[in-house]
Amino acid sequence: MTDPVAFLAAAPEQTGLFCDFDGTLTPIVDDPAASRLDPRARSLLTGLAQHLGLLAIVSGRPAAFLGARVSVPGARLLGVYGLEQWLDGRAVVRPEAARWRAAVRDACRQLPDLVAQVEGVAVEDKGLSVAVHWRNAADRRAAEQAVTQAVASVAAETGLAREPGKLVEELRPPVDWDKGTAVRACAADAGIERVAYVGDDRGDLAAFSAVHALGGVCIAVDHGAETPDALLEAADARVNGHDGVIELLADLHATLA
Repeated sequence: MTDPVAFLAAAPEQTGLFCDFDGTLTPIVDDPAASRLDPRARSLLTGLAQHLGLLAIVSGRPAAFLGARVSVPGARLLGVYGLEQWLDGRAVVRPEAARWRAAVRDACRQLPDLVAQVEGVAVEDKGLSVAVHWRNAADRRAAEQAVTQAVASVAAETGLAREPGKLVEELRPPVDWDKGTAVRACAADAGIERVAYVGDDRGDLAAFSAVHALGGVCIAVDHGAETPDALLEAADARVNGHDGVIELLADLHATLA
């Protein structure tokens, strides 16, 4: 396995570090609305931003959500898989994605009724996408089946694209843009060619692919049975859960400082 700290510390001013948010910089929580950036992560990222050529957070969350919870000077905040950026205190949406707002609103109206009979299922309106979670369902297998059917039906009707995750299905604009595209665009904009990425879910696989194409290093956050095998197999290094990410950031901070 690759030593990610050695890679990042070899030429920090020419290197970009990209991190997922939920389950990476935050612990996994039952209520998506309760997710908060770990204070330890905030402190370490603030220090790392002073040493690295680029620090970015790439999340499925809306950019406004990140803007309200990530107080890290110098960090770039990319929401909804990079379809939004938090710039100058507001969310800037890619034009090709903005055209699908009406379809997302339609999906947000339909999905609650379709899953209303399934206990423990929650619909999250993200503005530019909508997610249906079943982490809190007593019978996760039955809930997953019901959610999958509902999401597939709404996707067929609205034309929105499905984005599966850990105990969640999401519908978002069907545009040619994902975390990998976002990483490449952000790195190019910053003039960075050396990159590393830390993530824990299926949506991060596209970022892993992009980082490998750039000759970079990918770090998987291992949460046990919830972590996709494909992510672990594609990783150059692994850390154990959210606390492992904190240890990685602390080691890198100590090395650079």
